[in-house]
Amino acid sequence: MKDAWWGGTRPEVMRPGLERIQWLMERLGHPERAVPVVHVAGTNGKGSTSAMIAAALRGQGWKVGLYTSPDLGRINERVMIDGAPLDEATWDRLADQVEAVGWDLPETPTFFEAVTALGFLAFREAGVDVAVLEVGLGGRLDATNVVPNPRLTVITPVAYDHMDRLGNTIEAIAGEKAGILKPGAPLVLATQPYPAAARVIRERAQALEVPVFSPRGQAEALGDRVRYQSPEGRAVEAALAGRYQAENLATAWTAVEVLHRLGFCPDLDAAARALRHVEWPGRFQVVSRRPLVVIDGAHNPHGVAALCDTLGQPPWSRYQWQVVFAALQDKPGPAMAAQLAQVAAGLWVTEVPGERRTPATALAAAVGATPVPDPMAAFQKACDAARKREGTAVLVTGSLALLAWLRRAGAWNAGALGR
Repeated sequence: MKDAWWGGTRPEVMRPGLERIQWLMERLGHPERAVPVVHVAGTNGKGSTSAMIAAALRGQGWKVGLYTSPDLGRINERVMIDGAPLDEATWDRLADQVEAVGWDLPETPTFFEAVTALGFLAFREAGVDVAVLEVGLGGRLDATNVVPNPRLTVITPVAYDHMDRLGNTIEAIAGEKAGILKPGAPLVLATQPYPAAARVIRERAQALEVPVFSPRGQAEALGDRVRYQSPEGRAVEAALAGRYQAENLATAWTAVEVLHRLGFCPDLDAAARALRHVEWPGRFQVVSRRPLVVIDGAHNPHGVAALCDTLGQPPWSRYQWQVVFAALQDKPGPAMAAQLAQVAAGLWVTEVPGERRTPATALAAAVGATPVPDPMAAFQKACDAARKREGTAVLVTGSLALLAWLRRAGAWNAGALGR
Protein backbone atom coordinates (compact mmCIF):
# COMPACT_ATOMS: atom_id res chain seq x y z
CA MET A 1 0.00 0.00 0.00
CA LYS A 2 1.13 3.51 -0.75
CA ASP A 3 2.79 5.09 2.29
CA ALA A 4 4.87 7.89 0.74
CA TRP A 5 3.85 10.86 -1.35
CA TRP A 6 5.45 13.54 -3.53
CA GLY A 7 8.75 11.78 -3.97
CA GLY A 8 9.07 10.39 -0.46
CA THR A 9 7.30 12.40 2.25
CA ARG A 10 8.21 10.48 5.40
CA PRO A 11 6.04 9.60 8.44
CA GLU A 12 8.54 11.22 10.82
CA VAL A 13 8.26 14.69 9.25
CA MET A 14 5.62 16.81 11.02
CA ARG A 15 5.04 20.49 10.38
CA PRO A 16 2.20 22.21 12.27
CA GLY A 17 -0.18 24.38 10.32
CA LEU A 18 -3.47 24.15 8.44
CA GLU A 19 -2.52 25.84 5.16
CA ARG A 20 -1.39 22.68 3.36
CA ILE A 21 -4.41 20.57 4.37
CA GLN A 22 -6.71 23.46 3.43
CA TRP A 23 -5.12 23.57 -0.04
CA LEU A 24 -5.63 19.82 -0.41
CA MET A 25 -9.24 20.01 0.71
CA GLU A 26 -10.02 22.77 -1.77
CA ARG A 27 -8.50 20.87 -4.68
CA LEU A 28 -10.30 17.66 -3.68
CA GLY A 29 -13.69 19.36 -3.52
CA HIS A 30 -13.87 19.76 0.25
CA PRO A 31 -14.54 16.16 1.36
CA GLU A 32 -14.14 17.31 4.98
CA ARG A 33 -17.50 19.02 4.67
CA ALA A 34 -19.32 16.01 3.26
CA VAL A 35 -20.15 14.12 6.46
CA PRO A 36 -20.98 14.96 10.11
CA VAL A 37 -17.93 14.68 12.37
CA VAL A 38 -17.20 13.82 15.99
CA HIS A 39 -13.74 15.28 16.72
CA VAL A 40 -11.65 13.74 19.54
CA ALA A 41 -8.47 15.26 21.04
CA GLY A 42 -6.46 14.59 24.20
CA THR A 43 -3.13 13.20 25.36
CA ASN A 44 -4.16 9.68 26.34
CA GLY A 45 -7.23 7.61 25.65
CA LYS A 46 -8.41 9.41 22.54
CA GLY A 47 -8.04 6.36 20.29
CA SER A 48 -9.94 4.05 22.63
CA THR A 49 -12.61 6.69 23.23
CA SER A 50 -12.97 7.23 19.49
CA ALA A 51 -13.34 3.49 18.90
CA MET A 52 -16.08 3.24 21.54
CA ILE A 53 -18.01 6.19 20.14
CA ALA A 54 -17.76 4.71 16.65
CA ALA A 55 -19.01 1.34 17.91
CA ALA A 56 -22.00 2.94 19.61
CA LEU A 57 -22.87 4.79 16.40
CA ARG A 58 -22.59 1.58 14.37
CA GLY A 59 -25.03 0.06 16.81
CA GLN A 60 -27.62 2.52 15.48
CA GLY A 61 -27.33 1.06 11.99
CA TRP A 62 -25.26 4.03 10.78
CA LYS A 63 -22.39 3.61 8.36
CA VAL A 64 -19.51 4.99 10.42
CA GLY A 65 -16.04 6.16 9.47
CA LEU A 66 -13.22 6.10 12.03
CA TYR A 67 -9.90 7.88 11.52
CA THR A 68 -7.09 7.18 14.01
CA SER A 69 -3.31 7.21 14.28
CA PRO A 70 -0.75 5.81 14.51
CA ASP A 71 -1.31 2.31 13.16
CA LEU A 72 0.09 -0.97 14.45
CA GLY A 73 1.96 -1.85 11.28
CA ARG A 74 -0.84 -1.77 8.67
CA ILE A 75 -1.35 1.75 7.40
CA ASN A 76 -4.89 1.17 6.08
CA GLU A 77 -6.06 0.56 9.66
CA ARG A 78 -5.96 4.34 10.11
CA VAL A 79 -9.10 4.63 7.96
CA MET A 80 -11.91 2.33 9.07
CA ILE A 81 -15.40 2.04 7.57
CA ASP A 82 -17.94 0.12 9.61
CA GLY A 83 -15.19 -1.42 11.72
CA ALA A 84 -13.08 -2.70 8.80
CA PRO A 85 -9.84 -1.18 7.45
CA LEU A 86 -10.10 0.53 4.08
CA ASP A 87 -9.37 -2.11 1.43
CA GLU A 88 -5.93 -1.93 -0.13
CA ALA A 89 -7.06 -1.21 -3.69
CA THR A 90 -9.20 1.74 -2.56
CA TRP A 91 -6.37 3.00 -0.37
CA ASP A 92 -3.94 3.10 -3.29
CA ARG A 93 -6.45 4.65 -5.68
CA LEU A 94 -7.35 7.45 -3.26
CA ALA A 95 -3.69 7.93 -2.32
CA ASP A 96 -2.92 8.56 -5.98
CA GLN A 97 -5.71 11.16 -6.09
CA VAL A 98 -4.22 12.99 -3.12
CA GLU A 99 -0.76 12.93 -4.65
CA ALA A 100 -2.02 14.15 -8.02
CA VAL A 101 -3.57 17.33 -6.63
CA GLY A 102 -0.64 18.12 -4.36
CA TRP A 103 2.30 18.18 -6.75
CA ASP A 104 2.26 21.91 -7.48
CA LEU A 105 1.13 23.26 -4.13
CA PRO A 106 3.24 26.13 -2.70
CA GLU A 107 4.49 23.80 0.05
CA THR A 108 4.64 20.01 0.02
CA PRO A 109 2.06 18.48 2.40
CA THR A 110 3.20 16.15 5.17
CA PHE A 111 2.64 12.40 5.44
CA PHE A 112 -0.06 12.92 8.07
CA GLU A 113 -1.81 15.52 5.93
CA ALA A 114 -1.83 13.14 2.98
CA VAL A 115 -3.34 10.33 5.05
CA THR A 116 -5.89 12.72 6.57
CA ALA A 117 -6.95 13.87 3.11
CA LEU A 118 -7.21 10.24 2.02
CA GLY A 119 -9.45 9.52 5.00
CA PHE A 120 -11.82 12.36 4.13
CA LEU A 121 -12.00 11.13 0.53
CA ALA A 122 -12.76 7.60 1.68
CA PHE A 123 -15.55 8.70 3.99
CA ARG A 124 -17.15 10.84 1.30
CA GLU A 125 -16.90 8.10 -1.32
CA ALA A 126 -18.33 5.47 1.03
CA GLY A 127 -21.19 7.78 1.99
CA VAL A 128 -20.68 7.33 5.73
CA ASP A 129 -23.41 8.76 7.93
CA VAL A 130 -20.94 10.07 10.51
CA ALA A 131 -17.17 10.07 10.97
CA VAL A 132 -15.19 9.96 14.22
CA LEU A 133 -11.82 11.70 13.87
CA GLU A 134 -8.95 11.27 16.32
CA VAL A 135 -6.54 14.21 16.44
CA GLY A 136 -2.99 13.26 15.52
CA LEU A 137 -1.03 15.82 17.54
CA GLY A 138 -2.31 18.67 19.67
CA GLY A 139 -5.49 19.98 18.11
CA ARG A 140 -5.35 23.62 17.06
CA LEU A 141 -2.89 23.06 14.20
CA ASP A 142 -3.59 19.37 13.58
CA ALA A 143 -4.67 18.47 10.05
CA THR A 144 -7.95 17.00 11.31
CA ASN A 145 -8.87 20.47 12.57
CA VAL A 146 -9.63 21.49 9.00
CA VAL A 147 -13.21 20.37 9.74
CA PRO A 148 -15.15 23.64 10.04
CA ASN A 149 -18.22 22.50 11.96
CA PRO A 150 -18.03 19.24 13.92
CA ARG A 151 -21.26 18.10 15.53
CA LEU A 152 -19.46 17.19 18.78
CA THR A 153 -15.96 17.62 20.20
CA VAL A 154 -14.37 15.42 22.86
CA ILE A 155 -11.22 16.01 24.91
CA THR A 156 -9.79 13.06 26.82
CA PRO A 157 -7.25 13.43 29.67
CA VAL A 158 -4.59 16.06 28.95
CA ALA A 159 -1.07 15.44 30.26
CA TYR A 160 2.56 16.24 29.44
CA ASP A 161 3.57 14.99 25.99
CA HIS A 162 5.04 16.44 22.77
CA MET A 163 6.22 19.44 24.75
CA ASP A 164 8.63 20.44 22.01
CA ARG A 165 5.59 21.23 19.86
CA LEU A 166 2.74 21.96 22.29
CA GLY A 167 4.46 23.88 25.08
CA ASN A 168 6.18 23.22 28.40
CA THR A 169 3.22 23.90 30.68
CA ILE A 170 -0.01 21.99 31.13
CA GLU A 171 -1.88 25.22 30.42
CA ALA A 172 -0.17 25.59 27.04
CA ILE A 173 -0.81 21.96 26.13
CA ALA A 174 -4.46 22.23 27.14
CA GLY A 175 -4.79 25.39 25.07
CA GLU A 176 -3.62 23.49 21.99
CA LYS A 177 -6.11 20.69 22.65
CA ALA A 178 -8.89 23.25 23.12
CA GLY A 179 -8.16 24.49 19.61
CA ILE A 180 -10.64 21.94 18.23
CA LEU A 181 -13.58 23.69 19.93
CA LYS A 182 -16.03 25.34 17.54
CA PRO A 183 -19.12 27.49 18.17
CA GLY A 184 -22.26 25.38 17.98
CA ALA A 185 -20.53 22.08 18.76
CA PRO A 186 -20.92 20.79 22.34
CA LEU A 187 -17.83 19.55 24.18
CA VAL A 188 -17.50 16.36 26.21
CA LEU A 189 -14.60 16.88 28.62
CA ALA A 190 -13.11 13.85 30.35
CA THR A 191 -12.13 13.93 34.00
CA GLN A 192 -8.76 15.70 33.95
CA PRO A 193 -5.64 14.69 35.91
CA TYR A 194 -4.57 18.36 36.04
CA PRO A 195 -7.13 20.93 37.24
CA ALA A 196 -5.28 23.65 35.33
CA ALA A 197 -5.98 21.82 32.05
CA ALA A 198 -9.68 21.63 32.82
CA ARG A 199 -9.72 25.33 33.68
CA VAL A 200 -8.09 26.37 30.40
CA ILE A 201 -10.42 24.22 28.33
CA ARG A 202 -13.54 25.38 30.15
CA GLU A 203 -12.51 29.02 29.76
CA ARG A 204 -12.09 28.50 26.03
CA ALA A 205 -15.49 26.80 25.85
CA GLN A 206 -17.10 29.66 27.74
CA ALA A 207 -15.56 32.21 25.36
CA LEU A 208 -17.06 30.34 22.40
CA GLU A 209 -20.38 29.72 24.20
CA VAL A 210 -19.82 25.97 23.88
CA PRO A 211 -21.78 23.80 26.34
CA VAL A 212 -19.56 21.38 28.30
CA PHE A 213 -20.56 17.91 29.48
CA SER A 214 -18.44 15.69 31.74
CA PRO A 215 -18.89 12.18 33.16
CA ARG A 216 -20.75 12.17 36.47
CA GLY A 217 -21.26 8.46 37.08
CA GLN A 218 -19.15 5.61 38.45
CA ALA A 219 -16.50 3.81 36.38
CA GLU A 220 -14.81 0.54 37.34
CA ALA A 221 -12.59 -2.14 35.83
CA LEU A 222 -13.80 -5.75 35.99
CA GLY A 223 -10.90 -7.88 34.82
CA ASP A 224 -11.30 -8.25 31.07
CA ARG A 225 -14.03 -5.62 30.76
CA VAL A 226 -14.97 -2.22 32.14
CA ARG A 227 -18.26 -0.77 33.36
CA TYR A 228 -19.76 2.68 33.71
CA GLN A 229 -22.98 3.51 35.52
CA SER A 230 -24.55 6.83 34.63
CA PRO A 231 -26.20 9.06 37.23
CA GLU A 232 -29.55 7.95 35.80
CA GLY A 233 -28.70 4.33 36.67
CA ARG A 234 -27.90 2.94 33.22
CA ALA A 235 -24.98 0.49 33.36
CA VAL A 236 -22.88 -0.02 30.23
CA GLU A 237 -19.90 -2.29 29.68
CA ALA A 238 -17.12 -2.49 27.12
CA ALA A 239 -15.01 -5.50 26.24
CA LEU A 240 -11.75 -3.72 27.05
CA ALA A 241 -9.31 -4.37 29.87
CA GLY A 242 -7.45 -1.86 31.99
CA ARG A 243 -8.51 0.50 34.72
CA TYR A 244 -7.92 3.53 32.50
CA GLN A 245 -10.37 2.10 29.97
CA ALA A 246 -13.13 2.48 32.54
CA GLU A 247 -12.50 6.23 32.50
CA ASN A 248 -12.43 6.19 28.70
CA LEU A 249 -15.78 4.38 28.72
CA ALA A 250 -17.19 7.07 31.00
CA THR A 251 -16.11 9.74 28.52
CA ALA A 252 -17.35 7.78 25.50
CA TRP A 253 -20.76 7.09 27.05
CA THR A 254 -21.15 10.75 28.00
CA ALA A 255 -20.48 11.52 24.34
CA VAL A 256 -23.10 8.95 23.33
CA GLU A 257 -25.66 10.62 25.58
CA VAL A 258 -24.93 14.01 23.99
CA LEU A 259 -25.16 12.45 20.52
CA HIS A 260 -28.50 10.99 21.59
CA ARG A 261 -29.77 14.51 22.20
CA LEU A 262 -28.42 15.55 18.82
CA GLY A 263 -30.25 12.71 17.06
CA PHE A 264 -27.26 10.54 16.20
CA CYS A 265 -27.85 7.85 18.84
CA PRO A 266 -31.64 7.47 19.07
CA ASP A 267 -31.41 3.95 20.55
CA LEU A 268 -29.27 3.98 23.70
CA ASP A 269 -29.95 0.28 24.33
CA ALA A 270 -28.48 -0.57 20.92
CA ALA A 271 -25.48 1.65 21.67
CA ALA A 272 -24.89 -0.17 24.94
CA ARG A 273 -25.10 -3.57 23.23
CA ALA A 274 -22.59 -2.50 20.61
CA LEU A 275 -20.09 -1.40 23.26
CA ARG A 276 -20.01 -4.89 24.75
CA HIS A 277 -18.15 -6.09 21.65
CA VAL A 278 -15.85 -3.14 20.95
CA GLU A 279 -12.24 -3.92 20.10
CA TRP A 280 -9.21 -1.64 20.17
CA PRO A 281 -5.81 -3.27 19.57
CA GLY A 282 -2.66 -2.33 21.42
CA ARG A 283 -4.33 -1.04 24.59
CA PHE A 284 -3.99 -3.59 27.37
CA GLN A 285 -4.63 -6.26 24.78
CA VAL A 286 -4.11 -9.92 25.63
CA VAL A 287 -2.39 -11.48 22.61
CA SER A 288 -1.47 -14.82 24.20
CA ARG A 289 -2.63 -16.94 27.12
CA ARG A 290 0.28 -19.41 27.27
CA PRO A 291 2.28 -17.58 28.35
CA LEU A 292 0.05 -14.65 29.21
CA VAL A 293 1.22 -11.75 27.03
CA VAL A 294 -0.29 -8.25 27.24
CA ILE A 295 0.62 -5.38 24.93
CA ASP A 296 -0.08 -1.76 25.80
CA GLY A 297 0.85 1.36 23.88
CA ALA A 298 1.52 3.57 26.94
CA HIS A 299 4.03 6.08 25.55
CA ASN A 300 4.26 8.90 28.10
CA PRO A 301 4.50 9.13 31.91
CA HIS A 302 0.75 9.63 32.38
CA GLY A 303 -0.01 6.58 30.25
CA VAL A 304 2.60 4.47 32.04
CA ALA A 305 1.20 5.53 35.43
CA ALA A 306 -2.28 4.43 34.33
CA LEU A 307 -0.84 1.13 33.12
CA CYS A 308 0.98 0.52 36.42
CA ASP A 309 -2.24 1.29 38.28
CA THR A 310 -4.03 -1.38 36.23
CA LEU A 311 -1.30 -3.93 37.01
CA GLY A 312 -2.00 -3.35 40.70
CA GLN A 313 -5.67 -4.30 40.36
CA PRO A 314 -7.25 -7.79 40.20
CA PRO A 315 -6.88 -10.02 38.29
CA TRP A 316 -3.61 -8.60 36.96
CA SER A 317 -2.12 -8.05 40.42
CA ARG A 318 -1.67 -11.78 40.93
CA TYR A 319 0.97 -11.98 38.21
CA GLN A 320 4.68 -11.29 38.29
CA TRP A 321 5.43 -9.21 35.19
CA GLN A 322 8.33 -9.55 32.78
CA VAL A 323 8.28 -6.17 31.04
CA VAL A 324 9.66 -5.43 27.58
CA PHE A 325 10.15 -1.69 27.16
CA ALA A 326 11.32 0.76 24.50
CA ALA A 327 10.75 4.47 23.93
CA LEU A 328 11.12 6.92 21.08
CA GLN A 329 13.63 9.75 21.42
CA ASP A 330 11.03 12.49 21.97
CA LYS A 331 9.73 10.75 25.11
CA PRO A 332 11.15 10.80 28.66
CA GLY A 333 12.25 7.19 28.32
CA PRO A 334 14.39 6.93 31.48
CA ALA A 335 11.57 8.28 33.65
CA MET A 336 9.10 5.84 32.09
CA ALA A 337 11.52 2.94 32.56
CA ALA A 338 11.88 3.91 36.22
CA GLN A 339 8.08 3.83 36.62
CA LEU A 340 7.90 0.35 35.14
CA ALA A 341 10.84 -0.90 37.19
CA GLN A 342 8.72 -0.38 40.32
CA VAL A 343 6.19 -3.01 39.19
CA ALA A 344 8.35 -5.35 37.08
CA ALA A 345 9.77 -8.66 38.22
CA GLY A 346 12.08 -8.37 35.22
CA LEU A 347 12.72 -5.44 32.88
CA TRP A 348 13.97 -6.10 29.35
CA VAL A 349 15.02 -2.79 27.84
CA THR A 350 15.13 -2.71 24.05
CA GLU A 351 14.77 -0.17 21.23
CA VAL A 352 12.55 0.46 18.21
CA PRO A 353 14.55 0.09 14.99
CA GLY A 354 14.74 3.40 13.13
CA GLU A 355 15.98 6.95 13.41
CA ARG A 356 13.55 7.91 16.19
CA ARG A 357 14.73 5.25 18.66
CA THR A 358 16.20 5.86 22.07
CA PRO A 359 19.19 3.48 22.31
CA ALA A 360 18.59 0.57 24.64
CA THR A 361 21.90 1.28 26.34
CA ALA A 362 20.75 4.75 27.40
CA LEU A 363 17.44 3.49 28.78
CA ALA A 364 19.01 0.52 30.55
CA ALA A 365 21.64 2.68 32.22
CA ALA A 366 18.91 4.77 33.83
CA VAL A 367 17.46 1.77 35.70
CA GLY A 368 20.44 -0.55 36.01
CA ALA A 369 19.05 -3.07 33.51
CA THR A 370 20.81 -5.09 30.82
CA PRO A 371 20.05 -3.72 27.36
CA VAL A 372 18.74 -6.06 24.66
CA PRO A 373 18.73 -3.92 21.48
CA ASP A 374 16.94 -6.51 19.31
CA PRO A 375 13.19 -6.23 20.15
CA MET A 376 12.43 -9.83 19.18
CA ALA A 377 15.30 -11.11 21.33
CA ALA A 378 14.05 -9.03 24.26
CA PHE A 379 10.51 -10.36 23.78
CA GLN A 380 11.68 -13.96 23.62
CA LYS A 381 13.82 -13.54 26.74
CA ALA A 382 10.79 -12.20 28.59
CA CYS A 383 8.66 -15.13 27.38
CA ASP A 384 11.36 -17.62 28.41
CA ALA A 385 11.44 -16.07 31.89
CA ALA A 386 7.64 -16.27 32.12
CA ARG A 387 7.58 -19.97 31.22
CA LYS A 388 10.05 -20.81 33.98
CA ARG A 389 7.86 -19.62 36.82
CA GLU A 390 4.15 -20.14 37.33
CA GLY A 391 2.16 -16.96 37.77
CA THR A 392 4.48 -14.91 35.56
CA ALA A 393 3.28 -12.91 32.55
CA VAL A 394 4.78 -10.69 29.86
CA LEU A 395 3.98 -7.02 29.23
CA VAL A 396 5.23 -5.17 26.13
CA THR A 397 4.92 -1.39 26.35
CA GLY A 398 6.51 2.03 25.91
CA SER A 399 5.68 2.78 22.28
CA LEU A 400 3.07 1.89 19.71
CA ALA A 401 5.99 1.76 17.28
CA LEU A 402 7.44 -1.11 19.32
CA LEU A 403 4.13 -2.98 19.19
CA ALA A 404 3.88 -2.39 15.44
CA TRP A 405 7.41 -3.66 14.82
CA LEU A 406 6.87 -6.82 16.87
CA ARG A 407 3.50 -7.43 15.24
CA ARG A 408 5.04 -7.23 11.76
CA ALA A 409 7.81 -9.57 12.92
CA GLY A 410 5.19 -12.14 14.00
CA ALA A 411 5.96 -12.01 17.71
CA TRP A 412 2.43 -12.96 18.75
CA ASN A 413 2.11 -16.02 16.52
CA ALA A 414 2.26 -19.51 17.93
CA GLY A 415 5.71 -20.29 16.53
CA ALA A 416 7.37 -17.26 18.07
CA LEU A 417 5.72 -18.00 21.40
CA GLY A 418 6.80 -21.63 21.33
CA ARG A 419 3.27 -23.01 21.22
